[in-house]
Amino acid sequence: MILAALFFNPVSIPSWLCLWLIVPLCVAVAVVYKTVRVRHLSQLPLQILLLLVYMFVGLTALGAGLWGMWEWLH
Repeated sequence: MILAALFFNPVSIPSWLCLWLIVPLCVAVAVVYKTVRVRHLSQLPLQILLLLVYMFVGLTALGAGLWGMWEWLH
């Protein structure tokens, strides 16, 4: 019943706070992907960390590039 109320009265969050939702999404993707792909379980934490760094750097570069294009075109 309480869970259904969230659909009728959604919680509003500021737009800058929406960007922080990318962190748990990246962590979940990295854990699931590397759990399936890693050959030795002892390498799992390091491989997850490396993939997280790779994703954050890539997303930051992509965001900066798109922002730069937006500023250049307008």
